[in-house]
Amino acid sequence: MKATFDFLRRIWKADAFSPGAFVVRAAVLAALYGVSCAAGLQEYTTFLSGTSPNVNLSWQTVSAIGLIHLLLYFSFILLVPILLITAGLLKAWNGWKPEREDPDPGRSELPIEPNK
Repeated sequence: MKATFDFLRRIWKADAFSPGAFVVRAAVLAALYGVSCAAGLQEYTTFLSGTSPNVNLSWQTVSAIGLIHLLLYFSFILLVPILLITAGLLKAWNGWKPEREDPDPGRSELPIEPNK
């Protein structure tokens, strides 16, 4: 159990442009879209046709809720696959790319002396 939490903590605190960070962003967007669907916000996208699913709410509220769901839908359809493909390509590139070696490792250990 501790290993799972350590893994999740390491991925959550990943660098901004690392494969782990892209996977976390994709998972967050997918989770938000799932919550939106579970809450039934897809019904509020009818503001596009000028109708309201709930007559007790103002048209501004219905439009805002519908717009939130539309943004989450488009991010789930467009951004989540892009983020996952980017994470896969970065992981493959980092695994394939050879490590750079210092051409003269002994030289970097010498102290720099000022000119006299």
